[in-house]
Amino acid sequence: IWLYIPRGAKKLSIQHKDFGKLTDYYYPVPIEGARTYEMYIDIGVGRYVTITSQRAGSIIYIDGANCGPSPVTKYLYYGRHALRAVKDRYEGEQSFILGTDDQQEGIRLVSIEQRDMSDHFGDVTVTVDNRADIYFEGHKVGTGSWQTQLREGTYLVETRKVDCDPSQTSFTVVAQRQNAIKANAPTPHTGWLSIYTRPDRVQTTYNGDHFIDLSETVSLPIGSYQLEFSRKDYEKQVIEYKVEHNKTTVDTVTLSRINYVKPTAFYFGPTFTASALSGVGGVVGLVFKNHDLQVSYSFGFVRSKETYWFDSEGYTVGQSTHVLNTFAVRYGYQIPLLSHFALVPQVGYALNTISSKAVGNANNYADGAKASLMTIGAKIVYAPLKHFYLFAAPEIGLVLSKDNYYQQAAKKADFSEGGFVANIGLLMNF
Repeated sequence: IWLYIPRGAKKLSIQHKDFGKLTDYYYPVPIEGARTYEMYIDIGVGRYVTITSQRAGSIIYIDGANCGPSPVTKYLYYGRHALRAVKDRYEGEQSFILGTDDQQEGIRLVSIEQRDMSDHFGDVTVTVDNRADIYFEGHKVGTGSWQTQLREGTYLVETRKVDCDPSQTSFTVVAQRQNAIKANAPTPHTGWLSIYTRPDRVQTTYNGDHFIDLSETVSLPIGSYQLEFSRKDYEKQVIEYKVEHNKTTVDTVTLSRINYVKPTAFYFGPTFTASALSGVGGVVGLVFKNHDLQVSYSFGFVRSKETYWFDSEGYTVGQSTHVLNTFAVRYGYQIPLLSHFALVPQVGYALNTISSKAVGNANNYADGAKASLMTIGAKIVYAPLKHFYLFAAPEIGLVLSKDNYYQQAAKKADFSEGGFVANIGLLMNF
């Protein structure tokens, strides 16, 4: 018991529930400031004994208890006591009787003789996972691993780690052998996660690539976890949870469906126009609250057969081939069908322009001839990916007006002035 007393104090009293009361004990020396005094009290049931060993620093065992390296001073009850001293491969055992002889004064001194017990020792290597601390006979002896020499027999080590329950491992040492012991690792403190997902059958991983089944409450070591929730056609979510010791973390996670066909988006991409005079081009458009407005241009690349142009007397005055370029504006309303499909009925205006190429030195007739059309059709959209469309848009063109040369070129080259056209293409949307 540590007491702080004032300089110059003269006496003290001590009381104990079992051993009675010591009243007005006067200090045998003057009490000075900034000093430490040590006082031994004989309670009448034993006395202090100092135990030494033949080899300094040997571990002293008193009645089986590890009391540290020699020399050891300890208050022992009267009676028989078993002593043991161990250092390296030197060992000694001794028993003695502590008597009540009143003529004995001061501290009893007992010395333990030791001898080489090499034939009874084995080399011991203890390892444990996770760099846990290893304790032997109440003392920390290593972290992750411990090498020593022990006498043959059965021993117990304990492993400890922060945020874990300690684990014990019993092992037997065989003399004159290498004894390798794999100690049980401390059991991590755990908590529980109870998470309900909408929809169900959501794939869940934590901390990168560790899969976890959340169909039931799961137990995890305490700590922070980043859980990623994913399912086809739904937006991924990443949420961090903290698992606490012996506590259950409860949550409900709702995934949002991916809008593959978006009600509001900007899109653009290449197109192919299938007709008697096919072409390639591009389209750009905007969807706002399902109202779809687009602009496209197609460059003709399939040429018509050669056409011949005659004067009033029947002489050939021109010979040429033609391609058809088309500028078009269309409006439609997007109707979602499934998560990946939509139908867009469309009406629009198209301007067809003939680009002619003369054959030889003949005159180039019908170059620049135009026709304006009203278009009626529908665009079928398929979105295999989040920002990617495939579309097909069949339509019929009704001629509103046309040049004379346009009409003649269509007749001579055998292509329709309006009629059926199909546009297909790839679109990126944002």
